[in-house]
Amino acid sequence: MTKLDLTDRKIILELDTNARATFSEIGKKLGIGKNNVQYRVKRLLEGGIIKKFVTQFSLGTLGLFLGKFYLQLSGFEKEKEEAMYNYLLNDKRISWIAKSEGRWDLMMGCYVESLNQLNSIKQDFFKKYERYITSYDVIFLVEGHTSQRTYLLNKKSIPQKIERFIGVKKVEIDDKDKQILRLIANDARFNYLDIARKLNLNIKTVQKRIKALEDNGIIQGYATFLDPKKIDYNFFKLCIYLQNYETKLSSFLRYCAELPNVVHVIESLGPWEVELEIETESLEDFYNLTHQIRNDFSDIIKKTESVIISNEMKLDFFPAWF
Repeated sequence: MTKLDLTDRKIILELDTNARATFSEIGKKLGIGKNNVQYRVKRLLEGGIIKKFVTQFSLGTLGLFLGKFYLQLSGFEKEKEEAMYNYLLNDKRISWIAKSEGRWDLMMGCYVESLNQLNSIKQDFFKKYERYITSYDVIFLVEGHTSQRTYLLNKKSIPQKIERFIGVKKVEIDDKDKQILRLIANDARFNYLDIARKLNLNIKTVQKRIKALEDNGIIQGYATFLDPKKIDYNFFKLCIYLQNYETKLSSFLRYCAELPNVVHVIESLGPWEVELEIETESLEDFYNLTHQIRNDFSDIIKKTESVIISNEMKLDFFPAWF
């Protein structure tokens, strides 16, 4: 665990809002020197608090949707379990893998173009490991709302970016655009000249293409991917089953997105309707927040289920196969 001082927290929040902000811009806004900002960011990276700077996409505009499997497992020997995770990590069709404790033991997400493609991923996995799977749920992401980590400064959250997968007009892009997206997906603080050299393009061409990707809504922003455990926070998922919610859904989603410890609000198509990603310092804080949400919307919340993410093993913001 690393203790963050107030300046560290402010810097993280600035980078969480816009990971491409320059050290000079951040320093000017916070009233500190550029070199001080640079030193602190380097220290946060070396300490593993900041894992990477990511480009946020609306992959629905590319004709992709996100399917997720939440699985309960049992009967594993250690070697078999390790082999399973290696299999998942090496499968380029899978973009997200997380170990969890609670309702489910394993979560994985796949960006796909069709149900047939998602079913193929499932069948391949189940052929090898079905005897260890006691139950599973399949979820599709409808819309995701990302908020800043304002809990670092005890402030109310402001929902910033929305990723839609249903009802989005498809935007056609060429192979060069796809190559650019792959290069910047896990490197939001990219240098235009580096991209141009790698792809043998003129720097002005790269700048123009990225600007077009932003204008078309494919690139939605640039954020910072943290490891909450490094600052003594826990990462939870809260799945919320709703009833008679049609007239209150918008206000409920806005309410959740404004809670400081809620970093992601997800509308889902599956057994439950809403999924929250929450970061808190303690299990008690998480339970208190859960009770608050249930009490404030007791008329539409039927039940909730939760897990703690113990190890987020893989998180790619752009599918390697696309």
